[in-house]
Amino acid sequence: MSRQKILETAKSQSGVKESPAGSNQTKYGAWYGLNGEKWCAIFVSWVYNEAGCPLGRIDTANGYQSCASGYNFWKKKNMLTSSPLGGDIVLYDWNGDGLCEHTGIFIEWINEGNSFFAWEGNTAVGDNSDGGQVMRRERKKSTVKAFVNPGVVDNELSPVKEVLKMGDIGASITTLQKKLYNLGYVLMVDGDFGKETDRVVRQFQKDKGLESDGEVTSSLMSLLDEELASTKVSSRKVITGSFLKRGDAGSVVIALQNALQKKNADFPITIDGVFGAETVKGLKIFQKSQNLKIDGIAGPETLKALGINRI
Repeated sequence: MSRQKILETAKSQSGVKESPAGSNQTKYGAWYGLNGEKWCAIFVSWVYNEAGCPLGRIDTANGYQSCASGYNFWKKKNMLTSSPLGGDIVLYDWNGDGLCEHTGIFIEWINEGNSFFAWEGNTAVGDNSDGGQVMRRERKKSTVKAFVNPGVVDNELSPVKEVLKMGDIGASITTLQKKLYNLGYVLMVDGDFGKETDRVVRQFQKDKGLESDGEVTSSLMSLLDEELASTKVSSRKVITGSFLKRGDAGSVVIALQNALQKKNADFPITIDGVFGAETVKGLKIFQKSQNLKIDGIAGPETLKALGINRI
């Protein structure tokens, strides 16, 4: 199903209001099974479903009603994107405090990419997150927590980003990080081009005698591929000063969980790549058995004891 169908479905609802006012009572809530609850995410789920692109089980089988749940789900699945197209999902953080507070459907960029239009439910001028109607809103890029390509629409129009740099997110960043990780560089594989990834990219550029500007061009990606094809990274290499802790995610966490599973046969751990409460508990059990500091953090000594030689 096309992105255009998603946008047309959202547009067809323009002006729809909850009734009575202030009640959160809508046909979207009735469809979702949570009528009377805040409905910005429920509206997005409804639009995708009506357009023939159901989001699948996130909070429920009908999609998501919590912006935070949606963000955590799509981040874990590396579906965040720094290059949204019409029909993709947008999640907002109004105050810059890291919280997802509202959601909508991206339409298009305006004002040279500093702002954009989005279709949103449960909004109004003067009440962004609980305004009670469906509207097309103009938003600033600075209010965005994340853009999401939820993977249920056609992607043939997705542009190939020529340059990746700090601040970018999404599957292309995960690919980059995996390449660097497999070459022996220390970083988390999480789909977020933050300070750590920027540092590693610059180090790789420096190692190859290139300008250390932190920008990943197609030629740099090709060079990474050449290095991967010709270089064997020693499995005995130990990186000191590296730590994994609760909240981390990615392939390095999977390696940690697999190692813990082998060492703690009586305490099964879900191998999901997310350093959560279960992994913390399993790590503390292992640390206690090895007379290590029991802090639930995988530092150099703990990693060495687990037989993990590189992160």
